[in-house]
Amino acid sequence: MRCAAQELGRLRVVAQSDAPMQLAALLAFLTLVAPVAVQGGYVEEKHPELGIELPRARDYEQVPTQPDEEQVILYYVEKASKDPKLRVGKRSELSVVWIDVPADPPPPPADAPPPDAPPPPEEEGRSKAKPMGSDAPPPPPPIKTIQDFLTRRTIWTSGASTTGKTRSGYPGRVMKLEPRGNLAAEQVGVGWAYVFEQPGKRTIAFVGECAEANFEEQSKIWRHIAEHAEFFEPRGEDLEKIGARYRSSALRGVDFRIKARSQLVRGWKAEDTENFILVFHTADQPLVRAIGADIEAIRKEYLKLFPPDRPIDAVSVVRICKDRGEYMAYGGPPGSAGYWNPQSEELVFYDARVKEKGKRSSGDADTFIVLYHEALHQYIHYSAGAVPPHYWFNEGHGDYFSGANISGGKVRSIGVNPWRAGYIKGLVERGQIIPWKDIIGFERQQFYDPARIGQCYAQAWSMVYFLRSSPVVRKHPQWSKIVDNYFQALKAEYGRRLEGLAKQGLAERADQKEAAGADARRFALDQAFKDIDLNALQAEWRAFVEGLELKEK
Repeated sequence: MRCAAQELGRLRVVAQSDAPMQLAALLAFLTLVAPVAVQGGYVEEKHPELGIELPRARDYEQVPTQPDEEQVILYYVEKASKDPKLRVGKRSELSVVWIDVPADPPPPPADAPPPDAPPPPEEEGRSKAKPMGSDAPPPPPPIKTIQDFLTRRTIWTSGASTTGKTRSGYPGRVMKLEPRGNLAAEQVGVGWAYVFEQPGKRTIAFVGECAEANFEEQSKIWRHIAEHAEFFEPRGEDLEKIGARYRSSALRGVDFRIKARSQLVRGWKAEDTENFILVFHTADQPLVRAIGADIEAIRKEYLKLFPPDRPIDAVSVVRICKDRGEYMAYGGPPGSAGYWNPQSEELVFYDARVKEKGKRSSGDADTFIVLYHEALHQYIHYSAGAVPPHYWFNEGHGDYFSGANISGGKVRSIGVNPWRAGYIKGLVERGQIIPWKDIIGFERQQFYDPARIGQCYAQAWSMVYFLRSSPVVRKHPQWSKIVDNYFQALKAEYGRRLEGLAKQGLAERADQKEAAGADARRFALDQAFKDIDLNALQAEWRAFVEGLELKEK
């Protein structure tokens, strides 16, 4: 089940091609999978840390949920057929939803001020704290029922229901789900839920989706799983046992690493590097080792070009899905090849190689292009204090590092990006460019406009590659300082504005921090291009792009 936690607005996405990306899509339906075949029996699964035991259908495999997922504790999808001729229709899936109803907060004291009340008058000569704005959006209410979950997290709403069995003291009911709005079954398939409730305390639900033609067979599988499940109070993971392996090491972020390992599902493994923990679902150990070595090598290059004001202690997950299907099931946005999720501190992509018997594997370049690009966004997030730079700068540098050539644990050179170079040369030759004075100020909506997102990526890459690689730029007293001046001004100004918010008691206000980031970006842009003749810079860039030699990475 694709949930609101996987909305594209939360994710930083890299376009894999020049086709428009649907940046507001909520659900990424899975296609090209096998229709229902004869069910191959069940395997008993015990999840003491989740408080559930259940029989998993052999025809289903578990897919990890997002680390910050709050309701979906288990997610299964039907295994794809190895025969391409049988891959038709929507892939069947089953989510196990666990909702604990939070206790109502105690009532405030009788003499407590109302929410967002202005502070009381202060003594003469002392500064007054700025009151919280009354226009601040209230946080969404907690999800307490299955209908809350369906409404806020899915396209479904509850339909007719019948009485089900009772499991572990939880009375059950079976619901046919109805798509909201004008969605038809041929578009979204059909939905079904088996709901076990203890009103006011807890809801545990099995929510299934499949193609309409497969519903009769799949609902039998889902019903069997639900009616043979056992529920109990979750038992904590033996974190002491997991943490024992780290006690003799000098690795940072031990708590973060332990949490990542405790969330591994069947078939997934983990490897540690100095600054990352690799979580992977591929049997190709040489590929995993290469990814670990390369991401550490390119991080050293990031440190040279974007020195942080203070050491970066954060550790993040690099999740390597086994293929594109698993990547999409995990929440990969349509049209993407990878993404950095700052909320869960995960860099997610997939093994893009094409494995054909008797032929050399292909696609390694694509795997590493995405790795180098997304790792840059992860680094910038920590280095710049979590303020995103302008998109030409951020995406342009991501694509710039995608041209890295790494061997022996070192970045030997940075060449052209094979995804962007040919496209931007064609645009320049046809005179179809975005003026520098415009694109450098593009914010998210402008840069990711589906009508020109491919052009924006390609031009941003070429601008950064030009500013980093052109001999003319290196010799110019002003042009050679543009990127460094921008980054230093961005960090410094954002830090100053955050200090101001802290003094006003607004440091935790997301809207205030977002406004501070926008102001810092504008300030950095003014500082970087102060006294720069943009027409002359653009003309030199055009000549540089026209002279690019297209080579394979």
